[in-house]
Amino acid sequence: MEVHWYFKLFNSIKEKHEVTFAQMELNSLFGNVNPVRNFSDILEGTLFSNFRTGEIRVQDFFAHELPYGECQGFFARTQELRDVSLLVMRLAYTREFFAATESNNSSGVLQRMFPEGTERKNVECFSKNGCVLLRFITNQYFLEKSQYISKLSRNEEEVSSNVESLFSFLTEKLHRIPATETMQIGKRLEDYFTIREEPSLYLTHYMHPYKGKFHPKMVRALLNYVFPKQVGRVMDNFAGCGTLLVEATWMGLDNTGVEINPLSALMCNVKCSALTIPTSELKESIDSFLRDIGDALARKKQSSSSSHAVPNPDNRKETFGEAKSSVSARLASLFGDSTLDHVIVAHGLVKRVHDEKIREFLVIALSGTISDLARRRKGEFVEVLQARLKNLYLRVCIFEKLNQVLKIRLGESRTYVADTRDMKMVESESIDAIVNSPPYSTALDYVKNDYPQLTLLKLADVSQLEMNMIGSPRFKLYPQSLLTEVVNNAPDYANLPQNAKDAVSTLIRGGRTKEALRSYRFFKDMNIALKEMYRVLRRPSKCAVVIGNNHYKMNGNYAVVKNDEVIKDMALMLGFREDRTIVRELEKSQAGMIRDESILILEKPSV
Repeated sequence: MEVHWYFKLFNSIKEKHEVTFAQMELNSLFGNVNPVRNFSDILEGTLFSNFRTGEIRVQDFFAHELPYGECQGFFARTQELRDVSLLVMRLAYTREFFAATESNNSSGVLQRMFPEGTERKNVECFSKNGCVLLRFITNQYFLEKSQYISKLSRNEEEVSSNVESLFSFLTEKLHRIPATETMQIGKRLEDYFTIREEPSLYLTHYMHPYKGKFHPKMVRALLNYVFPKQVGRVMDNFAGCGTLLVEATWMGLDNTGVEINPLSALMCNVKCSALTIPTSELKESIDSFLRDIGDALARKKQSSSSSHAVPNPDNRKETFGEAKSSVSARLASLFGDSTLDHVIVAHGLVKRVHDEKIREFLVIALSGTISDLARRRKGEFVEVLQARLKNLYLRVCIFEKLNQVLKIRLGESRTYVADTRDMKMVESESIDAIVNSPPYSTALDYVKNDYPQLTLLKLADVSQLEMNMIGSPRFKLYPQSLLTEVVNNAPDYANLPQNAKDAVSTLIRGGRTKEALRSYRFFKDMNIALKEMYRVLRRPSKCAVVIGNNHYKMNGNYAVVKNDEVIKDMALMLGFREDRTIVRELEKSQAGMIRDESILILEKPSV
């Protein structure tokens, strides 16, 4: 039984490397596919030609919201029907795909190809002249587009209605004429679905502000390439805010995160665990939490004394005056006395919540509120907290409603607060794949970005955290003892690959000694991290490392520190093999300007 396949790309494709990712994941999950420059190229000489006329015109599907560039999709032929459940659940850059075959039993074909989804709204089946055409819309489409539902839904009823609109958009409303993108009045939800953009903060990805995020679609595709199997455990040992972990959870893969920043680790755990909290329990807990805050603030206002006791579940007697005495002058001036009172009340009350998942959800909302007030938003603390809790709650509702149709079996996720250079909690050869993005040596000051939340919520000793983090841009963390190691060719320096030592010496000769020490410390730390990654990976398995190169201006020219080549050479010295490297151009203006980014795909061989 010959089957003809067409995989149609998202219309939000912006760069050539995204087409590369699309083909990589298809080759890994499905098999070899061939690029299609224009969909009309496959209307003749394939089984799709049987559906060009009549009530069902396959070209209407193919032509709807076309991607730009030289590739609109991919074509393949197989000699058998295949179960496509994994493709529907996991594909990142394919918006929808089609399969055509000769058969008079359409229901039988559908049952064999999508056993659990014969009545779902993301599947269509057509019959004509002894042929069957199947259309499958990927989960990625609905997950991404739900971001517009988050923006426009004010309550559970609107969530329900808007999710129904999303499921009908590519089917019943295929030929709807959208309003212009600039239209302000009278715009409807369906008009937002047509906007050619790639939302990255959909559902729980939005849970908390974070700079330097992974792009969800890219990491999903990379994960599909390095681990195309259905069952296994994957890892991000530079977990950050958890983008890889959330995507793996939606893909049905169990996953482990390792993150040294306690706030970031909390983000990772909440983004994944919130999806499993029953919405009725979550709403009741949110309402109770907000009521308790209001009651406690009313009592505090009546007292108006700094000796008033802080709400505390562990019977530790502490006054507001004592609680605020530990707050730095920097934070006190940033928030003001009233807001600090509110934060202290909310922080004390959140500890009383017994359910761990709900308690951590509320802490993340509290942390996000502190971040909002510190950086971008004006308003009263309780109002900002209430708005954030409502938004996060409705995102959980949206996923619950989507999943009534998508039937996603979520993977189990856990992120540890730990150092990636010493992952004691992860057993040797227990991980099936790794996708990560180490700090770009100097790109972002993660502690500075999270300082108010880390301090006010007492999540970490900030000075100690700064000392332990890899790739901090703060020069004070790089002592002269590192220069002594370089000058004396100490073992840690001597054991680095030659290109790493060349980069360090070039910076020193150019008068950029501080930057040289920063790069040396980064290479030194990454060498240890790579050893740990090699230890925990099974044989054989793959990992993808996303890393950028630094550019430093010296004597009117730019010296390039090729972090990608150094990491690759260190990995090869440890026993990894190079699978492939993908380079993409980008522009970032942080210290040590990042102008290009590489995706290193490495393999731990079977022997």
